Amino acid sequence: MTRTYLALAGLAALLSGCLVVVSPPVSNFRFDSNWQRVSDGAYVFCTNRDTFMRYRFRAPDSSLIQSITETYQGFASGNTYVENRSPSRLTRDGSDLVFVDKLAFGQGAIPQGLDEGVSAQSITVTPVNPPTSRNGATTVTVTVTTISGRQYSGSYTYDTYANCP
Repeated sequence: MTRTYLALAGLAALLSGCLVVVSPPVSNFRFDSNWQRVSDGAYVFCTNRDTFMRYRFRAPDSSLIQSITETYQGFASGNTYVENRSPSRLTRDGSDLVFVDKLAFGQGAIPQGLDEGVSAQSITVTPVNPPTSRNGATTVTVTVTTISGRQYSGSYTYDTYANCP
């Protein structure tokens, strides 16, 4: 019996120097914008108006996220634009982490910048009957990398319109 205790004590001492980091599961990516097509409820981008994109995903703690990469793939142009985001820009909404940003569509890319005071609650969805000016579509793919190097992704394809009301 004494040998068993000594063996267990030795094993505990050996394992006490090990640190195990477990990647948190990141799941349930959801995307929206402040423009929504009336006919089918799909979220769209309006290139002639202020457009805000929001994505949210379920994750236990933003401190376990190392990086966030957004990839925009334009169907009409064929162009790809990549934007790296800081996890410090995420806000908590219940069990979800949320990112909101204002899109400014420009030459050859989707340059972006966050207005002062924009937060997870800032999006007010405006239903829109799509004008006849559909000028393409953009697929946004968000890849979250945890501190242990595990990657999780989600994507959404937004139709884009040039003449929203």
